[in-house]
Amino acid sequence: MGAWGAGPFENDAALDWAWDLEETGWKAVRDALSAVAVAGYVEADEASCALAAAEVVAASLGSPMTGLPENVSTWVTQHGGAVAPDVARAAFDAVVRVATDSELRSLWDESGEPEEWRDTVVNVQQRLAGAIGE
Repeated sequence: MGAWGAGPFENDAALDWAWDLEETGWKAVRDALSAVAVAGYVEADEASCALAAAEVVAASLGSPMTGLPENVSTWVTQHGGAVAPDVARAAFDAVVRVATDSELRSLWDESGEPEEWRDTVVNVQQRLAGAIGE
């Protein structure tokens, strides 16, 4: 796993996914969220992409993270806005799944410094929860 920070766009998989977002738009978001929903065990790269997709959903709902990458912010400005309720719900569910049952969580737990990652995950979960009325 090419992780170099606890933020949702601070790893190679999520940054690669961000380029897919620019190419395929909402399909990239749906695919990343679906991969987590149907996976038996959520691999680290899938989890990273799902967290990045959840951040896109949160930003599109008017609740962006601090430090959203410029290319993602530009995409949200141009294509965000109306988010289908099923996509918002899928984003929330994906974050919960990644936070509770994923290789990414295990890797951060084993790192000895999981607090920053957990704070990041809780932050997006809370922003999505507010947006979907959870």
